[in-house]
Amino acid sequence: FVPPASPQLLEEAWPKVPNCEWVHCFFAGVDSITPFAQAHLKPSNTLFSNGRGAFSSSLAEYAMTAALHFTKQVPRITRNTDAGRWDKFTMGVLKGKTLGLIGCGDIAQACAKLAKAFGMRTVGLRRNASKGAAGEIELVVGPYDGPILPAHKRALLEQSDIVVSTLPGTAETKHFMSTEEFAAMKQGSIFISLGRGTVVDERALFDALFNNLGGAALDVFE
Repeated sequence: FVPPASPQLLEEAWPKVPNCEWVHCFFAGVDSITPFAQAHLKPSNTLFSNGRGAFSSSLAEYAMTAALHFTKQVPRITRNTDAGRWDKFTMGVLKGKTLGLIGCGDIAQACAKLAKAFGMRTVGLRRNASKGAAGEIELVVGPYDGPILPAHKRALLEQSDIVVSTLPGTAETKHFMSTEEFAAMKQGSIFISLGRGTVVDERALFDALFNNLGGAALDVFE
């Protein structure tokens, strides 16, 4: 068993377990140990599994917390409280807003369930959209089998008030969200990253925060 953020333990333990038949990772993303798996586990026919879904509820709650943080202007409320000031302003609401999910796996499904409780509409984008229903998520493109195209991204980004990325870190998803994508998002919209840090071009995100974005929350960094 390989605990989160400790793939080096697998490399240290491997020579000591010559009859190992199964390696299980507690975390969902396995890109950090993929090279080792390709070099050692695959040739030895060792079963390799991950903890898919283990942190879905936790991350979904984080996403909704971030959405509320910006929508309710929590920093402004905190500053007013610290200053002993009552500052009248209109709070935003999540009800009626659109949540856009890039990737429709376990984390996205958990986000969609929470969003429904807030009265939000949820749209999603994924490869191979024809492979079946996506629960509470309304697929932007489908039925369709193939890579996500720029037009597909725009279709989701232009209608979403809050965008959540749950994509894995691969060569295909490197800087999936960059200058063009952030520019396509609504004025005042919110971006939340829950997948892998390499999915987001952080320089482009920084610039977008001074233009059209209303806020960003990153659980991971490049």
